[in-house]
Amino acid sequence: MGRIAYFLSQALKHIRRNPVVAGVTVATVAVVFLVLGVLLLAGHNLQRLADRLESGLEISVFIKAEASQEDRRALRSKLQDSPLVAMVQSVSPKQALLDFRQRLGEQAAVLDGLGEDLLPASFRASFKPEGRDAMAIRRLAKSMEGQAGVEEVQYGQGWFERLLAFMAAARLLGALIGGLIVLATLLVVSNTIRLSVYSRREEVEIFRLVGATEFFLRTPFYFEGVMLGALGAAAGLGMTWLLYFLLGSDLRIPMGPGEQFLVLQFLAPWVAGLVVLGGALVGLLGTSASLGRHLRA
Repeated sequence: MGRIAYFLSQALKHIRRNPVVAGVTVATVAVVFLVLGVLLLAGHNLQRLADRLESGLEISVFIKAEASQEDRRALRSKLQDSPLVAMVQSVSPKQALLDFRQRLGEQAAVLDGLGEDLLPASFRASFKPEGRDAMAIRRLAKSMEGQAGVEEVQYGQGWFERLLAFMAAARLLGALIGGLIVLATLLVVSNTIRLSVYSRREEVEIFRLVGATEFFLRTPFYFEGVMLGALGAAAGLGMTWLLYFLLGSDLRIPMGPGEQFLVLQFLAPWVAGLVVLGGALVGLLGTSASLGRHLRA
């Protein structure tokens, strides 16, 4: 514990000797981690939105009016036997029309006077969480289209596949920007430690002359890099929270008819902790890169 306290005090002394450099470093790291925090926040809520949309994903098998009872039982059985399907609901023409009126809301009056058999009967199947796979759902839909008594099969194929493609592109873009942010932080911390080494080169040489080990000489710089990285990450996360509080905490995303909204959430505490630890780790790596070049024996 005594050594750790000494290394920590030395690191704090380095920071106090160069408060402007340390302040600029923390501010710069904070800005790049603000960008990372916004990306994580957007990604977190986009994933929640995707999960909510996927949870409402259904396949509708519309039945021909002339389909026999045997055909209808076979269709229901085929859906229920699928490992993708959680539940199958039989929808009569009357229920389908009521559902359609609900979706139209204030414009439902356009349906007045139309018969209750306007829409065909159908089987509506919801999916298990592990069954929400685009390729598997497409195969199930194709297999249902070829069954006797089927008029049409719909599963929101257009928006679902576009949603999956958008989420994949968003993850790739986030990973690329995150990589650039890590690289920028490494460079910032590395340059700060380089300046710290230059300002203490005479002190370092004196310690070497009296027999100080490389571990003893390098460790305070590692502490300094870790502190700068962690402080910058924490400050960036704080600015992300402030931005969320001012702009996003009261935002409600409508999710369909009725009182259904998606409320934006901030990052979970464990994610915020990982971000700060990530800042400390990047500070450690940046210090290591700098000392490898500028503090050779």
